[in-house]
Amino acid sequence: MLTLFAKYKRCSLAFLAATAVITASSPPRADSTFEVPPLALPGPFPVACSNVVQDFTRVGSGESASDYWEGIPRSSGGSRYVTDLLADPANTLSVAVTAPSDSSLFGSFAGRTVPYVIVVCYPTTGTNPRPDYVLPEGKAVPHMQRGSEAPLLADATTRYPLLLFSHGYGGSPISGDYIDVLLVLASFGYVVAAPFHGDPRFSELRVDGIIDYFYLLTHLQDFTAMQALRPLSMSATIDLLLSDPQWSAHLDAAKIGGFGASQGGETLLLMAGAGLTKSIGLSWSQVENDSRLRAAVGYVPYFGQVLFPAFGRDQHGLDGVALPFLAISGTADTTAPIALTAQGISRLSGPRELVALTGVDHHFDVASTNDIFTWTLTFLDAHVRGDPAALDRIRRMTNVAGGGDDRIVIPYTAPEPNNFGGLWWNAPAGSESGWGINFAHQGDVIFASWFTYDLNGKGWWLVMTAPNTSGNTFTGILYQVTGPAFDAVPFDPAQVIGIPVGTGTLNFSDAANGTFAYTVNGISQTKSITREVFGPPPHCTFGALDPALATNYQDLWWNAPGGSESGWGINLAHEGDTIFATWFTYDHDRTPMWLVTTATRTVPGTYVGTLYRTTGPPFNAVPFNPAAVAGTAVGTASFAFANGNSATFAYTVNGVSQMKTITREIFRAPGTVCQ
Repeated sequence: MLTLFAKYKRCSLAFLAATAVITASSPPRADSTFEVPPLALPGPFPVACSNVVQDFTRVGSGESASDYWEGIPRSSGGSRYVTDLLADPANTLSVAVTAPSDSSLFGSFAGRTVPYVIVVCYPTTGTNPRPDYVLPEGKAVPHMQRGSEAPLLADATTRYPLLLFSHGYGGSPISGDYIDVLLVLASFGYVVAAPFHGDPRFSELRVDGIIDYFYLLTHLQDFTAMQALRPLSMSATIDLLLSDPQWSAHLDAAKIGGFGASQGGETLLLMAGAGLTKSIGLSWSQVENDSRLRAAVGYVPYFGQVLFPAFGRDQHGLDGVALPFLAISGTADTTAPIALTAQGISRLSGPRELVALTGVDHHFDVASTNDIFTWTLTFLDAHVRGDPAALDRIRRMTNVAGGGDDRIVIPYTAPEPNNFGGLWWNAPAGSESGWGINFAHQGDVIFASWFTYDLNGKGWWLVMTAPNTSGNTFTGILYQVTGPAFDAVPFDPAQVIGIPVGTGTLNFSDAANGTFAYTVNGISQTKSITREVFGPPPHCTFGALDPALATNYQDLWWNAPGGSESGWGINLAHEGDTIFATWFTYDHDRTPMWLVTTATRTVPGTYVGTLYRTTGPPFNAVPFNPAAVAGTAVGTASFAFANGNSATFAYTVNGVSQMKTITREIFRAPGTVCQ
């Protein structure tokens, strides 16, 4: 692993120690009380690995197999790499990386093609019969494939997230503790791919307090080339696995993350677009920008030294890098000083966090094992798997119970994602008052209920499930639905019939403005829409709270038990002491019917209002004349909330009275909650 420049060790250490103490002792959170239990290690899956069978009789006297795995040159100057030992190269994963013709980054390696061998470890079945492959140093590659054997995954029908593993300087995926880390990560359901970087093939500079600064001055190009080639090998690994017929069907190309130790942490940031220091004057250049990498964790990640930061002067090469990144650093680390890491983490523009392990230097701290993996897997599950429960934990957790002394230096920081839930309309000067569209926004999906009028001016509603397609754009199919009348007893969901009538696209320019473009029965239009605000707007967050604990009731609600009344619903837009409700149901002729009420709070948890039915200009009218909208009072409605996820909806419509039990409709667990 990388270590410190000796010539400047004394003054640097004084500065770094002082800075680390100040930052590590700063209060991490306003609440600072959310301790989580450690994960049980290993995870629930047994692990198997790809073919790396070797002929160890080729290891000469005075050599070790790890000399080849790590790419350490012979004392005579001859090269060594794991390819020299492979006994079945045709069935061992490998890539060839050609360095771009940029001598400022790749020095004498510019334009040259370099091989990289890869080992992949993955969750396997409990009955995998393949034997372990014992290595000379006593470790074993579990259930290793031999010959052309295909991977035997735990579930052949599942697409697993891919996790890139980048070891520290001078190591290899199967040297020392690295293989243990690989296997733990795979045991939690990740397919883990790790290249043998073979760093000494390019540079033998060790920044560990033994080599002086003069060596860096005279070998800078080789040192830079070694760092620049690493992220290229990681991208090439993705390319290989997503195109390999044995692997591509088992991988989720939208869920790719990374774990890097020491220089491996630097490698993943370079892969995501960071600029690498390439001159003594601290100029920097971008090496790679692979948007397929969704998030990464760095353990004692290398951000450079005080006199030679890894990402340009003052770490400005990290400006604008949006990769979600968690750094786990040691406060006693002089190889990857925590002060430099903090400086770099602060420049990232995406979700980021820095966790300190008190008293830990530049090695894998056994006492902190559970801390390291609990932080790592929680962060990766949140940002690679998209697990909302993990996202909630990583936002709030302050430390892991037991183990070492882990504490937050830079709290989890992330731009709050927009939530577009609520009631929207075409508002300018009330130009189209009389119709609206409700959004229930959960995770990456919006369920839209559009309340408008058919060609005869009768109240008409259409619905759309619109997944996110890119940025703030959501697209789906619009359905017209018929079903049992609002007062049918029992309500038979089997009679509900949806017919596709067109498509809709929502495009939001900000949290309060957007457009609704649609084609319905061959008629295409685009409307400007804005959020309707009639009171203090709530703050809505996906996956941050148990819905039962909510005190704001904005959401899509339905009569859910057993799907007993699937086919109708009611949207609640809740601001302050007012709920504006739009109820989509069916008339006695089974055609769509909607009613609205402005319900005000009478006592805590209870809201009452008058129900109206409206007629108006057809959905395609140009211009839409709001003066032609007519509302008729048809009854009353009341809502009584037992908690944030359970209520009764009582109504009288044209003399017919009924009461329904309603609950939030959660179509993307665990749902969105407003407060």
